[in-house]
Amino acid sequence: MAATRLLIVDSDDRYWRPVEPDLAADPRFGQVYRVATCEQAILCLHAVRPTVAVVDMTVPGPATADLMQRLTGSSPAVPVVAISAALDDGRVGYAVGAGASACLPRTAQARQMTATIIEVAGGGMPIQRDLSERPELLSRLISDFQRRLRGNGRGSVEQCPLTVRELTILDLVAGGQANKEIASALEISERTVKNHMTNILAKLMARDRAHAVRIGIQNAWICRDQWTPEPAQKAAA
Repeated sequence: MAATRLLIVDSDDRYWRPVEPDLAADPRFGQVYRVATCEQAILCLHAVRPTVAVVDMTVPGPATADLMQRLTGSSPAVPVVAISAALDDGRVGYAVGAGASACLPRTAQARQMTATIIEVAGGGMPIQRDLSERPELLSRLISDFQRRLRGNGRGSVEQCPLTVRELTILDLVAGGQANKEIASALEISERTVKNHMTNILAKLMARDRAHAVRIGIQNAWICRDQWTPEPAQKAAA
């Protein structure tokens, strides 16, 4: 993997001052740049050409949204590690909606921060783990998306590339079921559920579970009118 060009968008000198020298000395990083604001980051994007960005989303504003759109919408997309003072559902939900690949608390240790940056640089999506642990948040995100979709009219419907079992699992994910609950409902192992989810994400070219469900709803492969988590019912024998 090529050396990572890292852009840090955060004004907290107390956290980054001892961390930046370690990042600069790490051979996995080619360049490490830090700016204080999203406005400054937007101005330097062309010169820096980051391959990964760490963005403070503690108090997001219009400039944050603009920066995230430029990063995740570029070609190739620049994966983002969102950091925030706290990781409540609201902040994690904002990070998911903005297209972040990972979300960490501002109190994360330097070793965890470095490991997460390297993971997303390699194409990883650690934020999927946050969604797996917050099924009710996933349901709310999907509910918001469906309301917007209904208001704007459905997009074009494409042929579904998923198997029947994969569609069943995607539907249960849309209902707010965690991997353990899906495994119990379908009488399969959690590892099998995870393997199915990996295949679903690959087939749909989805960033994460929420993105996969959005694709399923948009193409009418799955449809849910109630967006509160309900226990999955076992099929009749």
